[in-house]
Amino acid sequence: MVVHTNDPRKPVMELTVSGMVEKFAEIRPARVRLSGRVDELVTAVAEIVPRPDYPFNIKNIRAMNGRHIRFSLADKTAAGKTIYEITITSTRLDAGSISDVVYVDTDSPLRPPLQVTVVGTIIAAKKQTP
Repeated sequence: MVVHTNDPRKPVMELTVSGMVEKFAEIRPARVRLSGRVDELVTAVAEIVPRPDYPFNIKNIRAMNGRHIRFSLADKTAAGKTIYEITITSTRLDAGSISDVVYVDTDSPLRPPLQVTVVGTIIAAKKQTP
């Protein structure tokens, strides 16, 4: 980073900033893949686990466009930890791709919304044989 000052002896200084980066939450997986056929239920689950040092509650979930997905939120407790589960389901009625982002709004002032990327491909239904 370059800093410009009004000091005639050092009008320009280089500044180095360093620090540790800690995860705010575990998101498993960070990228959800929905793949299947039009005539099948295509669904996947992403888990969000708050880190002990940064507890939070989820206030809302929303999609960037929501055109080909539906989603729901559930929470459970395992080993004394809260785990949020987002179930994402394809609503695509024809063959094609899925690309969206699910935003997870928390009550923490430390972090803007978390993101779960959703990608996938839905193919045509199996042809019925007579």
